Amino acid sequence: GGMAAAAAVLLLLLLAAAGPGPGRADAERERRDALREELLLSPLPTGDVAATFQFRTRWDADLQRGAVSHYRLFPKALGRLVAALGVRELHLALTQGFWRTRYWGQPPLQAPAGAELWVWFQPTVTDVDKAWKELSNILSGIFCASLNFIDSTNTVIPTASFKPLGLANGTDHHLLRYAVLPREVVCTENLTPWKKLLPCGSKAGLAVLLKAERLFHSSYHSQAVHIRPICRDASCLALSWELRQTLTVVFDFFSSGQGKKDWSLFKMFSRTLTDTCPLASQSKVYVDISPKNK
Repeated sequence: GGMAAAAAVLLLLLLAAAGPGPGRADAERERRDALREELLLSPLPTGDVAATFQFRTRWDADLQRGAVSHYRLFPKALGRLVAALGVRELHLALTQGFWRTRYWGQPPLQAPAGAELWVWFQPTVTDVDKAWKELSNILSGIFCASLNFIDSTNTVIPTASFKPLGLANGTDHHLLRYAVLPREVVCTENLTPWKKLLPCGSKAGLAVLLKAERLFHSSYHSQAVHIRPICRDASCLALSWELRQTLTVVFDFFSSGQGKKDWSLFKMFSRTLTDTCPLASQSKVYVDISPKNK
């Protein structure tokens, strides 16, 4: 699994201090939360380059019981939302431009242009429509997006095609809501709050590359937030919560005079990696060098 397709030949560049050193693993178990960040760079057949960031925070806590008071890595705004509104699973994507499947192959994560939100609620939620309305209003505030325009006219309750991506005891589609706002314009105002949710913000780690003016001068930009419950360990007797923040951007590139593909982190993002995020237990950059891109 993971973002890097198993078939791809991956060149892995480890960042300094990223390894879970001897004391690191114990500390992680002790703390019960962990952040892993990765960036996958994929040269596309057209000469463009796709960059996909993934920041994955995993927390061994039961958000539902409302017993959580101490937030460390998991953003409090999202944790409280999950607890207060009985959210089982949440997926929000804000996308600008279209992924050109014909030329680029499969996208790392599927999302239509505009804003897409889908949510599974807990069976304990009695008025799902009310919770859905409240949720879209709060998310609208967090991400400076017009999700408050989601209402009964643009909400659907999909059936067979939708399955929960996290742990689910049964798939009761009455608990699922889905909406797309195709005219939502995605801009810097949406990226800033998304970056603020990251444990190191955009000051350290891979997120230092996320400079808005570079990201929005690209032919495709998609940022997403995914929250779901997962098994804590093999026995699956307890739940953990996973938050994945992903961002995919496609840069139009870069042939030098001799038709040689010529690209670098600095050329793409106007900056390079400097400080590691001390809160991340893992920080990796992958470059996809599989034959399709030659």
